[in-house]
Amino acid sequence: MKLLKSFAVLLAIVIVFGGAMFALNLYTGPIIEQNNAGAEFAPLLAVMPEGATFDGNALLYDAQNAANSTLQSVPAGVLAIYKEANGLGYAIRCTAESQYSTAPMEITIGVSADGKICGIQIDAYNDTAGFDFRTKDPNYLNSYIGKDSALADIGTVSGSTFSSTAFKNAVSEAMGVLIANDMIAAGVKSDEQILTELIATVAPGYSKLLDATASGNIKKAMKAENGAGFAYIMTEGEENYLAVVNAMGACKIYDVEGADVTAAHATLVTEAQEHAGANQTNYLTQLTNKVGRLMADATEVTALTLDTFNTVVCAVSFKVEDATYYGFYSRSVGFHQMEVFLIIDANGAIAKLDATQFIFEEQYFATFGGMNVTEYKNGFVGITGESWTGEQAVIATATMTSNAVKQSTTDAFAAFDSINGGNQ
Repeated sequence: MKLLKSFAVLLAIVIVFGGAMFALNLYTGPIIEQNNAGAEFAPLLAVMPEGATFDGNALLYDAQNAANSTLQSVPAGVLAIYKEANGLGYAIRCTAESQYSTAPMEITIGVSADGKICGIQIDAYNDTAGFDFRTKDPNYLNSYIGKDSALADIGTVSGSTFSSTAFKNAVSEAMGVLIANDMIAAGVKSDEQILTELIATVAPGYSKLLDATASGNIKKAMKAENGAGFAYIMTEGEENYLAVVNAMGACKIYDVEGADVTAAHATLVTEAQEHAGANQTNYLTQLTNKVGRLMADATEVTALTLDTFNTVVCAVSFKVEDATYYGFYSRSVGFHQMEVFLIIDANGAIAKLDATQFIFEEQYFATFGGMNVTEYKNGFVGITGESWTGEQAVIATATMTSNAVKQSTTDAFAAFDSINGGNQ
């Protein structure tokens, strides 16, 4: 009897405790769920208009469960897309990554129903702190507010070109998803904006563009900060064109469709070349002197004009006894402006590499790279375009310099290829 009574008491306790827990969960469950939802939606509300709300149906796309979404053409950098409950627009979480990123930047963007950016913030900035564009230009993020997908007049930040470019590209990609899925209308770009954005494609060696004096058919003149050449927005009749002139004087003309129309616009070519020629720094003396130091027996040094628009700003051919070599001077951008010189033999193999950059001085190189500078340079000898991977340029803990040397070497091989194996 005592055992039965004890069991009944225990059962009563369990029932009472279970009922209490059920009641507590019934009461607190929605609160916890609401708090969790609030934590999830807090970054989204920060970029949306006042009065915006997100409910259980807000999530339209989650990169971790992409198969469950009906949205199409979503790039890898877009993490999640949410729809505001009252039709005020959308919030997008995405990432951006530049060559100086230790991890991707995390970004949240608010886009109104009419396709305008209503808010934007960086949740995690993982690029090199010294190149944080929020510090270099405190108004840069605010310049996106009110812009449609055209991102008119949004440029990059001087001293943070790679990071701000990555950021802008991420924003453009994010808005592109909404356009591709008929959630907002696309912004309309002017001819000038289309042509200006084309520069990065047709003249990838040009670093940040600085305004230059325009005249005649030149509507807008821009000079590459690294001295790699000029870009012009030009007019002829009712049409607008892009002209690019490299540091060696070669010119190409493009229309708003991105087509090369150089042959049909000789007048524009001449005007662009004359403007560039009057304002372009000539790098032949520097390259010739470097060739003389690297290859003491060099003769018949001859300047070449290459039809490339990368970081190579000067090229020469020369002889050492009966052998033909080519010298290339590249102005890539590392921690500072780099000046990289490569000598390539007629078979396409690197014979010499040098650079005038502080990190290539022995004391600094050892500090950053933990290696011998002479050994590093000699490690390039014999590399060809086919064997070049870019990994040969790596300097431990010196990412920016490594990337600059990598870019210069890649561009020198491209310049060599443009000479058709050395027969120009």
